Amino acid sequence: MDLNYNVFDLLTRRIHSPERDRVALVYKGEGRTYRELHDRSLITASALASQGVGHGTRVAVLMSNRHEWPEVFFALAALGAICVPVNVLLRGPEVRHVVDDSDVSLLVADRAAERALSELDEPPEKVVTVGEVTVPEGCDAVALEELTAGLEPAMPERLPLPTDTFIHYYTSGTTGLPKAAVHTHNGVLWNSFTQIGDFNLTNEDVYLCVPSLSWAAGFHDVVLALIMVGGRSVLMPTGETGIENIVATALEEDVTHTFLVPTLLKQLSISPELLDQMRASKVHWIVTGSEPVPKATIQTLQEELPNCGILQGYGLSEFPTMATMLRPEEGITHVGKAGRPLTITTLAIRTMDGDIVDQGEGEIIIRSPATMTEYLNRPDATEETLRDGWLHTGDLGMIDEDGYLTVTGRKKDMIISGGLNIYPKEIEDVIHRVGSVREVAVVGVEDEKWGETAVAVIVAEDVDAVDAEEIDSLCREHLATFKCPRAIYVRTEPLPRNPSGKLLKRDIRPWAAEQHRAAAA
Repeated sequence: MDLNYNVFDLLTRRIHSPERDRVALVYKGEGRTYRELHDRSLITASALASQGVGHGTRVAVLMSNRHEWPEVFFALAALGAICVPVNVLLRGPEVRHVVDDSDVSLLVADRAAERALSELDEPPEKVVTVGEVTVPEGCDAVALEELTAGLEPAMPERLPLPTDTFIHYYTSGTTGLPKAAVHTHNGVLWNSFTQIGDFNLTNEDVYLCVPSLSWAAGFHDVVLALIMVGGRSVLMPTGETGIENIVATALEEDVTHTFLVPTLLKQLSISPELLDQMRASKVHWIVTGSEPVPKATIQTLQEELPNCGILQGYGLSEFPTMATMLRPEEGITHVGKAGRPLTITTLAIRTMDGDIVDQGEGEIIIRSPATMTEYLNRPDATEETLRDGWLHTGDLGMIDEDGYLTVTGRKKDMIISGGLNIYPKEIEDVIHRVGSVREVAVVGVEDEKWGETAVAVIVAEDVDAVDAEEIDSLCREHLATFKCPRAIYVRTEPLPRNPSGKLLKRDIRPWAAEQHRAAAA
């Protein structure tokens, strides 16, 4: 790879190719050619530069999927600025942490940001709005449309180096606040480059991007890889990603590839009408991940959609976003496994004894040119994660003699509900604010619709003193809706702990699951 290649060069290369006037992106039926995307991104770069954005400036982006999101993304790449995507589902206090932690100088926002902005105790100093947006009083807000009026495309005087930081993706654990995985231009490019060969992508392919562009799976699962080869991506509108809308769009836009979380796959598999529509589509593979897909779902889809393969993967926000892949023909013979490593990923296990082995059971570790460089402002976490030349995922797993990975444990008790990661510590910290709560543990229990859902187990001296509505209201005030526990179970018996005082969630889950089943009966 060219030592001077940066993320904006993806577009520069395209406008000097035969694909320059082909459609690169589609949103709500409106297309943007590669030439238009390139020029509009440079105009956006000039507009942001007029607001003080330059090399190394950190810019938060809180927008729903729309054409302006990729234009801002590539504008920041051209300027050598640092893009800080903000999850559109976050609430005000969560957004405040991201903005403060990354030391953001400017926020780019559309209507998806209104609720979070209204909940901030102190509004951002400078906001660039996209479309009609209501911002709090005290914001220095200016419309992007006004800033770009009359501008012509112009390359910035200083372009970034491949080793420069380009993006911060916020991930989270069960200890402390969410932390930013720092990625360079080089890491982003490697993450995308490997997908071209691994998925046999060509300029004739059309990818339906279902996830929010604010998530790592947005840009970095196939979208950037298709730009590398001159293909086309279709952006699903945020909040309109029900399986019916997805299938309809796949038909309308001649989609060949897409990404669906297991919850959506299950919904597809039980709908004869949607399966009929999918058979009439051009979709020939669907990538899924975040959790194993039930064998029955895979079998149904293989029988009903014989021309469409289901590829299961394992990845992380620290990158690669797709580190392993279980191919369609392996879905039944290797059910429950996460597949084998993709081209630029080396996979290993660190055993309980600290040995690094190619086969065995322990912590999953990864080596790849696509991995993050550090956790921002977290030297201790960085040192713990990046050791001995490996990225330590914190996930437990097993690699068998054929190189297949099985994920056996969740990263610091993470819960995955409908494909979204939920980290119990964030929820527990909110619930602990309630005076009647002595102890609390948030765990995942099986859910037919979402795969898994979060429930809170609370210990109190007086069960009747715990107001479930108060706790639910507090969670909704401070957390994204998908993080709020679906049920609250109160007891007087202390939570189980080991001799050193560590909470034993593996012993709490069965009790919580029993309560959940009884409540549903």
